[in-house]
Amino acid sequence: MMKLGRSAIALAAAFLLSGALPAAHLVLVAGASGRSGSAAMRLLDEEGYTVRATTTNRARAVERHGAQWDWVELDVRDRDAVFAAMQDVDYLICAIGTRSLLGGNGPEFVDYAGVVNLVDAAVEAGVRHFVLVSSAAAGPYRERSRMILFARARHWKTLGENHLKNSGLDYTIVGPSGLRDDPAEGRLRVMARADYDTGRVAIGDVGMLTVDALTNPDARNKSYAVVRDESAAPGAWREMLKAIEIDSVTEESPDHPLMPDPE
Repeated sequence: MMKLGRSAIALAAAFLLSGALPAAHLVLVAGASGRSGSAAMRLLDEEGYTVRATTTNRARAVERHGAQWDWVELDVRDRDAVFAAMQDVDYLICAIGTRSLLGGNGPEFVDYAGVVNLVDAAVEAGVRHFVLVSSAAAGPYRERSRMILFARARHWKTLGENHLKNSGLDYTIVGPSGLRDDPAEGRLRVMARADYDTGRVAIGDVGMLTVDALTNPDARNKSYAVVRDESAAPGAWREMLKAIEIDSVTEESPDHPLMPDPE
């Protein structure tokens, strides 16, 4: 049995004292106060899901996004607290991402170790589907950036992805291109990440894709990139997604060798 630390015990006690019964279709959104997470959170609410929104700073999240959400202050680097926060969760959207490239809040500890903690807790909780918002430029086969710090960030993101792929969970990995602070437009091109070059995409569309992936069988066990494409008909991305192969038969397979971390 897992030994819980003080923060995890306090978090679990808060759930119990609330008197709330387990909610049907409860989605935990990790990183809900960020751009992609908040876009997904609002769409989940519109579609009738119950949302548990995690953030590193509850007061700031309430100020920016409102107090109507079930905000849980959570540091994904705290493994015990992550396991406690996973209580009764049906689905998980992980939209965490560090803005620091170095130090204890860098990619190794957030984009990798934080994802590992969320994946392991989701396995124990029996989560139905795990959606990870990653990067179009990550993946085991991607060429490394000439900028060493960005190369390291993509390396740790890829290691986090591989842990998810090997977990036994049903999953989807959404790889956005450059993010724009725009609402959903629906004119998208989704593709295998091996085919990605460059592009931009609206945050609203990323939120839409993550929520769709929770229950879309055509998104199961796939990793893909997404860019805005004005020439695409609204909704055409669904047929594109259907045509993408699952990771087990592509270069996205977790058994594909990962390029070494740049020195």
